[in-house]
Amino acid sequence: MALFYFLVFISLCIACCKVDARSKALLNEQNHFTASDNTMLQVDNDFECVDIYKQPALQHPLLKNHKIQLYPTFAKNVVRSRPSYDGECPTGKVPIYKRTKRHQIVTNSSSKLPIEDLRHYANRFNEAHTVTLDTSQNQIFYGGSALISAYNLSLNLNQYSTSSVIVESGPRAELNSIHAGVGVRPDIYHDSQLRLTSYWTAFGSAHSGCSDTQCPGFVQVTQDKHNFLGSVVSPATPIGASDKLFLATKIQRDRSTGNWWLIIDEKKEIHVGYWPKEIFTHLSNGASKVRFGGETAAITVSPPMGSGRLPQDGFQYSALMGLLQHIDTNYNQIDLYPALLKVYNDAKKECYDLKFYEALGGKLYRRAILYGGPGGQCNL
Repeated sequence: MALFYFLVFISLCIACCKVDARSKALLNEQNHFTASDNTMLQVDNDFECVDIYKQPALQHPLLKNHKIQLYPTFAKNVVRSRPSYDGECPTGKVPIYKRTKRHQIVTNSSSKLPIEDLRHYANRFNEAHTVTLDTSQNQIFYGGSALISAYNLSLNLNQYSTSSVIVESGPRAELNSIHAGVGVRPDIYHDSQLRLTSYWTAFGSAHSGCSDTQCPGFVQVTQDKHNFLGSVVSPATPIGASDKLFLATKIQRDRSTGNWWLIIDEKKEIHVGYWPKEIFTHLSNGASKVRFGGETAAITVSPPMGSGRLPQDGFQYSALMGLLQHIDTNYNQIDLYPALLKVYNDAKKECYDLKFYEALGGKLYRRAILYGGPGGQCNL
């Protein structure tokens, strides 16, 4: 299975951690990325086409009478009716990863979702780390977006590593957050394949949360067998290559419904699905912070993050997120303002680090970060 990527050819000169780049990108007349001819298309067959009204999300007690929103109101050029083809589930069905554990599906009918029903895998991990670039201004956000570089990592069942766009709101004990991007999740999928991944919580990250479709909450609407939560991302960027492959990832709130949409592929605008407003408290009206970066967890030794190389190793080796933007309440996509950004790092810098560049390679990578690292014993 493969997602639509943006292939970028870069010639760089890196000195003293300062990047001066002249980009050689595949751009169309509107200055947008175009697809590379060598983008691989593979179908991950470990999924099943499920009736859209019988998907796990709707077993959430707060979604008992939920009416599915098939498209966001901000969508452009939406084809409302189209015949299904070999790359799609039949009309009225969506691809759901087969290994969703039955015991994680909430079936009670209470009006409140008990925290014990939403125990996140990370609770069994002793080391969990986050390295992000965060907005700090006092305002409401309706989302965030980035180009996320994709790297394969070799992890074991007691580790995971993700790179995400994050929106969040609320005090720590009641934190609402949504994370979406790419990652390796052996704890869920029992392999080290790079996948489209997500995580959300409505009760504070220290207490509970859900990943992908492992428990009810995320409503999937895409029929595309190549682009659903848990689907394999391919190809990935080789370490040291000057050609980086990216997944355009956006989380955006719908002004009319309050639902939070996951959109990938800037050109095609694939609307994967959404997190309904009803499952949140503080995020129901908008986010107070947007974050960009990586997260890892492990029982003993923390795994690599990003490409597994530190940002000091330079553009060719370190993972990158480019075109970092937040979305305001008027639905303007705005470049991050450097004076109002903060770096968050709860790990040793020899494990993971992050460097922000206001103009990494000019307009192509304006507002970009190099981030990640090899992992190890990372607790401060």
